[in-house]
Amino acid sequence: MIVGYDRTVSADESDPGPPDIPAYAPEMWRRPISLPGTVSIGLSRAEQAANQIARLAAGAPSGSRIGSKDDIRQICGVSVGTVNEAIKLAQERGVITSRPGPGGGIFAANPSPLARMNGWFRSAPADSAALGESIQIRDAIAPVLVAEALGVLTDEDISVMRKRVAHMRRTLDEQDLSAFVWAAWRVHEYLAGVGNSQLLNSLYLSIMDVGTSHLRAQLDAADTQVPVYPDRLAEVVDDLVDALTDRDADRAIDALRRTDPTIILRAPSAADA
Repeated sequence: MIVGYDRTVSADESDPGPPDIPAYAPEMWRRPISLPGTVSIGLSRAEQAANQIARLAAGAPSGSRIGSKDDIRQICGVSVGTVNEAIKLAQERGVITSRPGPGGGIFAANPSPLARMNGWFRSAPADSAALGESIQIRDAIAPVLVAEALGVLTDEDISVMRKRVAHMRRTLDEQDLSAFVWAAWRVHEYLAGVGNSQLLNSLYLSIMDVGTSHLRAQLDAADTQVPVYPDRLAEVVDDLVDALTDRDADRAIDALRRTDPTIILRAPSAADA
């Protein structure tokens, strides 16, 4: 199925009128795009400045002074209020410390591994390489995730996932892209919740977050009409649940590794036929 993605908003927003081709209602796609994921795709000036401060700190030895607050403000090219917020964000990430008084200023810090990971996920939507990197990590943990799930999956779990797949298919028939992506997400959300490893499951959903955030970003930046191919993602979700139903680890791992929310933006190739 090829469906037109339309960002156009009519002059009369209360009555946008029918689209010329099969498309989703334009009002659905006005910001914010309602897709799963918690990662912000529109970085504020303070967040951008915080990322710049983090880069400055990363290039300096831990504990070394990187400048005064005004130095940082001028480097980032922001207002006093914005630099104050940016410094607070950078401190929360653990990349800098701030010392008042003579000899004070902004100093590079050595953030904990957890702080580094949280910072990476915050900046991922603005990084074109982050999606590929996150997918590589997901591919590496896929065997562990599948093994843990298959070790505890019950017939009731399979029944729940099959009901979620059926709902996903209904949203596809209704050409409701937002509901469709949410429905596909909820299949993976349930799978992540089956296992006992909170760390593994949280990492998996965080990686899915990156994928849906990149999808939102690409749709938000799209031209008036963009073809989307939701069948591609639906097929992968079907394959995953079928494999789990059959307790086939290899097929489940393969389906998991083919999962990428942004696949709906790419036309099927001859190899997919």
